[in-house]
Amino acid sequence: MSPSTNGSHLTLLYNGERHSVAKDRFVIGRGKQSSDLTLKDPNVSRQHAMIEFQNGVYFMVDMGSTNGVAINGQRIARKQIAEGDVFRICDHDIQFTYR
Repeated sequence: MSPSTNGSHLTLLYNGERHSVAKDRFVIGRGKQSSDLTLKDPNVSRQHAMIEFQNGVYFMVDMGSTNGVAINGQRIARKQIAEGDVFRICDHDIQFTYR
């Protein structure tokens, strides 16, 4: 089942722009070719993090990046994404909504 067919649709908000997460593996990173959302920042790893859709649930996953992914100041390896969550990648805040 793809993310768009089960009713829970995830959108990320970054720099005032909305990005639809409509795939099972949505990569966030510095690499233009290798990521779905590109963060122009030398501190961001080429493939820094990914949003993974598994069994009807979205997760934020650190892809072994140097500087990590944090939420509420806590570094995470993998965390289920809840409505309104704001994850921080280096100096970039990425907010998530299911609305």
